Amino acid sequence: MVVVVADRAVEMRDTAGMDFLGAARRMVGNVRWYLNRRKVQKRLEALDDRLLEDIGLNRADISNYVWGR
Repeated sequence: MVVVVADRAVEMRDTAGMDFLGAARRMVGNVRWYLNRRKVQKRLEALDDRLLEDIGLNRADISNYVWGR
């Protein structure tokens, strides 16, 4: 009986560790997503108005396009 309780405690501890790792992976993924969007925004803002017009954007649309607002 003690072995079962000990095995169960180890199993619960491993699950909690996986929850933490899952949360950490999601956080890293969210940071990467944000940094990628920010890089795209900076690159679009660096283009001149003629090039933006060629791809169908104007300067006021950049933020909405990048962030999906």
